[in-house]
Amino acid sequence: MNSLRKFVSSVKVLAVTLVLLLSFFSSAAMADEATCIVRGPITIENGSFDYSKTRDVNEFTVRSAIVSLPVGESGTIDSIKITGPDGKPELGCPTVKDVKNGTDLIPACGGPVVLKTGENIYAAKGSDFGPNGNIKSFKITLCDDFS
Repeated sequence: MNSLRKFVSSVKVLAVTLVLLLSFFSSAAMADEATCIVRGPITIENGSFDYSKTRDVNEFTVRSAIVSLPVGESGTIDSIKITGPDGKPELGCPTVKDVKNGTDLIPACGGPVVLKTGENIYAAKGSDFGPNGNIKSFKITLCDDFS
């Protein structure tokens, strides 16, 4: 009888452990976590910036590109270009005016884009940022979810 109680107790502990593991690592729980690549901080001086960065990435679908600026600041993104490891453009974005904190650039850039695995070059230019015109905390966050 004693060994039966130990067995039942062990099964209960195992069942609770299994439930906890499944709740922490279920696909529904994992689906809520977005993967993001932050570009910046980019320094804006006298209302403009010119930024270029090379980075190795795994294949990544960019579904949102959210601008982070201080409240009250706005400006124009003159161009964004992401070049893939094969040297071909993966994303090209025309001029986007009245960009402010929280603006998603992907709709203006033609929708989601897949970055290929390898060395990608991210380049962006902007102008007419103000009213301050000198900002050290400008960022663009590329995410694989629709933020």
